[in-house]
Amino acid sequence: MNASRSHACDSPNLVLLQLIAIVLFFAISSAAPAEEQFLMDGKPVPKEFFDASGLVNEGTALLRSNKNKEAADKLAQAIQIAPGFADAHHDYALALVKLGRPQDAIKEFRTALSINSNLASAWLSLGGTYQSTGKIDDALLAYHEFLTRFPDDRDAPKIAKLVQGLQSLELTSGVSASGTANGNGPDDYYAAATRDGKSRWPASHIPIKVYIGSGLDIAGFQPRYDAILRQSFNDWATAAKGLIQFNFVDNAKTADIECYFTADPRVLHNPAEDGEARLTKDSSGLLHCTIRLLTIPNLPEMPMTENRIRHNSLHEIGHALGITGHTTDPRDAMFFSSSLEDSWKDLSQRDANTIVRLYSSG
Repeated sequence: MNASRSHACDSPNLVLLQLIAIVLFFAISSAAPAEEQFLMDGKPVPKEFFDASGLVNEGTALLRSNKNKEAADKLAQAIQIAPGFADAHHDYALALVKLGRPQDAIKEFRTALSINSNLASAWLSLGGTYQSTGKIDDALLAYHEFLTRFPDDRDAPKIAKLVQGLQSLELTSGVSASGTANGNGPDDYYAAATRDGKSRWPASHIPIKVYIGSGLDIAGFQPRYDAILRQSFNDWATAAKGLIQFNFVDNAKTADIECYFTADPRVLHNPAEDGEARLTKDSSGLLHCTIRLLTIPNLPEMPMTENRIRHNSLHEIGHALGITGHTTDPRDAMFFSSSLEDSWKDLSQRDANTIVRLYSSG
């Protein structure tokens, strides 16, 4: 009697499982591969956007570090990879503005908005670029579009106040998109400087005593800012050809002009600006002035730098000396808008001619 027997069928469940595994293997092997998905901020995007996003992030970081040429190179590469990436066009435009290429920047902002008209930052940046080149009408159109589209944006109150100021500038100075101002000649802007009447320091206050408060405990302050502010005072004195001089004093109570650095834009009359000069005067002339200079940027991509402190110092000192109006020439220290270009500023010949005329006239 043959005692041997096969055990192949002793486990029917095992055989069934093996058959199922074989079927699943072939089903999976023959199925179409799942489509790869690319996400940005949790939302699906085209692969080219995903590939370009790393360059955009690098470019934005370089902008915030004020490495503008390197930022422009990175962002230009991102646009080549993803021409339809609105944020890449916007950030590239910011780099171009800071490099002194506002017209090229305007084209890039317009491209960004043609791709995404609800890109709030692009309307603001476009308005700021137009403003910095003296094109008030175009700036107002961009700002109005921003306020219409984004009335609840956190920057809306600040922009609304800025619009009021630009509209007031148009009415009082005769400024238009053509870049002209009523009463200003080619050699100076005395008419604008004295639009509210002639104001200057009387002879009894010259040398003008200046106090500069310490900024060492102020966020964003750099030690060089103090030296830049002092140099700016001295440059105005040189431009005035001896008609004004300054003495720097250590006691604010004895000063004619007090200067303070601040990291709080709320202390400024207009928080959209980078500084201010508040004047006190009577019938004899100017009596006192307080200058405040912001040490932090209004936009993180536009960091405060030595060049911007220089721009703001020259401008606010001009007000402190009695130039109460503004000019429409971006080359002048008293240009109505702060510059978006990050470069050193010197007083123009028109600045010098205006301050000489103000202090030498009867």
